[in-house]
Amino acid sequence: AIGNAFAVLSNPEKRLRYDELGRDHEHVSSGQARHYNYYTEFEADITPEEIFNVFFGGHFPTGNIHMFSNVARDAHYYPRRHRAERAWTQEPEEEEHRPQNSYSAFIQLMPVFIIIIVSVITQLMATNPPYSLFYKSSIGHVVSRETENLQVPYYVDKNFEKNYQGAELQELEKTVEKDYIDYIQTSCWKEKQQKSDLSNLAKLYRDERLKQKAESLKLEHCEKLSSLIGMHKGG
Repeated sequence: AIGNAFAVLSNPEKRLRYDELGRDHEHVSSGQARHYNYYTEFEADITPEEIFNVFFGGHFPTGNIHMFSNVARDAHYYPRRHRAERAWTQEPEEEEHRPQNSYSAFIQLMPVFIIIIVSVITQLMATNPPYSLFYKSSIGHVVSRETENLQVPYYVDKNFEKNYQGAELQELEKTVEKDYIDYIQTSCWKEKQQKSDLSNLAKLYRDERLKQKAESLKLEHCEKLSSLIGMHKGG
């Protein structure tokens, strides 16, 4: 009944015909064909659940709903037929929107694709450094060497001597020594910070074990740094 009322009131033509025929048209009409045409003309185009969703924007529970109507049995099936027709007419609209939705998703994912492509190209174009301060078999730095000036140890690959000789080798070893000194300075600072923290904790908690641990902590990298500075001054 709600669906029929909505169908009549929302359509000016159906409302005009309903005003002309009136509610008693069903009783005045005679014959099965006339009765069928009446309900075909004024049958519901929308279900009560859909009306509820239109006005309140909610999700009406349609799982266990039973539809009751005062109309004849034949008219009881017409809303189902119209719902099927609406579903059939909506399929082309969905088909039209699918390419657009796919294109929008592709546009949104475009930055991710660009980042992946750039990272792959960067990895392919990147070359391994000619040396390492530590043994790295993964990039082929397995041959041990020492710089001529400060005797700093470093590792290279098997083809190093073919590519670096004379002035190029001297410039490279200067870079190796600079990197090594930076590493030693950073490590020395960490050792001093660790010893200072232990000493402060020992004073705060009056813990004799922490005090002994702080005093016994050796500053190996600081000693190496002092040795390198002495060698540099002597050179």
